[in-house]
Amino acid sequence: MRQAGVVLLALLVPLVLVACDDGKDESDRSKDSVSSKQLCDGALSGDAGQAMEAVSGANEFSQLSSEDGVQGVAESIAEEYSNQGAATAKDHSLCQVYSSQSGAGFDLEITYSLADETSAAVGGEDPDFAKYEIGRKALAKVDEAVLYYECASNKLPGSDSSPAIIRGELKHRHEPEGNPQKLRENNLTILHSASLSLAKNLGCEKNGQLLAKPAFTPVP
Repeated sequence: MRQAGVVLLALLVPLVLVACDDGKDESDRSKDSVSSKQLCDGALSGDAGQAMEAVSGANEFSQLSSEDGVQGVAESIAEEYSNQGAATAKDHSLCQVYSSQSGAGFDLEITYSLADETSAAVGGEDPDFAKYEIGRKALAKVDEAVLYYECASNKLPGSDSSPAIIRGELKHRHEPEGNPQKLRENNLTILHSASLSLAKNLGCEKNGQLLAKPAFTPVP
């Protein structure tokens, strides 16, 4: 009887292990994995998608949330500008994403808000930021990027004489590893692409002076 019990146990253990492994694989499998090109409501260009892959070390992602999407963010900013201007600006989430291949828990968020002249002039004076000649003002460090640009649009009443100032921010939850300059430029490439998409959706004159591709000219 003892020998039979040992044989039965030996037969059952592999079955239990297989069942456990199958359960783990199923629970870990992302059901909404997307490529970098599909992230942030399709707001990332080819270069920005490559930058996302470079900064994360992955090529598949999941969107934790897409609260508004590009059109939703544009509508929210237009409504807020019409009602209150930048006085009580709120952050509007374009997207939150994480790498479904990274064990480090990489995740990133891009938000937009209205800004005033003061914040556009002196905001982001953290010495860790490098400054670039992109839009009204662009700042970047290894785990964050900020981009201000002006928008004159018929969707923003009164902005033809005094353009609205849009502030975009990209933030990593965990500090990425790699060459600091490359990380800064990758962060700005992603944020610039998303900002250009938003500028087009808002109907900003000359796309808010944002070029098709950012030029990383440092500000002295």
